[in-house]
Amino acid sequence: MIPAKVRYINTEWKTREKPPRIGSKESRRENTNYQDILVRDARPRLDRGEIGLEKTGFTLATNNTSCSDFRNENTIKSEYLPEMLDLICRLTGAKAAYHYGFLVRTEKPVDFNDGYARFVHCDYNVKRVVSMSHEVLRENEVEPNRGDTYAWFNTWQPFDNPAINNPLTFIDSTSLSKGDVIDYYYTGRGRDSLVAAPVYNPEHRWYYFPEMGLDEVIVLKQMDQRPGKLVYCPHTSFDNPLGGDIMPPRRSIETRVVAVF
Repeated sequence: MIPAKVRYINTEWKTREKPPRIGSKESRRENTNYQDILVRDARPRLDRGEIGLEKTGFTLATNNTSCSDFRNENTIKSEYLPEMLDLICRLTGAKAAYHYGFLVRTEKPVDFNDGYARFVHCDYNVKRVVSMSHEVLRENEVEPNRGDTYAWFNTWQPFDNPAINNPLTFIDSTSLSKGDVIDYYYTGRGRDSLVAAPVYNPEHRWYYFPEMGLDEVIVLKQMDQRPGKLVYCPHTSFDNPLGGDIMPPRRSIETRVVAVF
């Protein structure tokens, strides 16, 4: 296990009347605090069949991408995004999948919101899953069916270099109590969007996949409205003590996918 420090939203927000608003380095610093955690290697559990989207809220898959340029938006849209739609359908059995967006992160972010994620969060809030899903479907000229249900997933894949510095770590969803998750508003990029994040609980079990290769992709639960399913998989990046200046910088692409069931 690797000792690490990660930022959680301050526990005091569980009892406050209004949710916090976070969208800048200053507001993050004001509303979060560091907690010590132990990050476990997920690969042995993956090999034993103990890791999965409905077992832990995350998994690792193989994707030998055909994308030739992760710095070209059009190339990503034409070559990489279809791979992720296909991957989500194969992993989940969804009858259809649609993209909500993607984000490329490198050691040289344009601004705070492009940098490595530096506090524990869920990307969305399940209270909004139906309205957001319907919006995405209609943007794709698809009329929602009344009986459909929706789950959102995050895919995360390194490029250029293996992911050693600033890797992604995530909470085993079975160690996440419903009462741990609170609302907050994401205010970056001019938005004011209701999302969710957990407060600290020492029972949270943290995992990562060491030295991810360029053909490996993490898939995380973002929100899931289906009865009996795991809902969230909170995550963040962390400073890996096994990395450092001698290791290459982390470069990764993440996509957000709406799956229809």
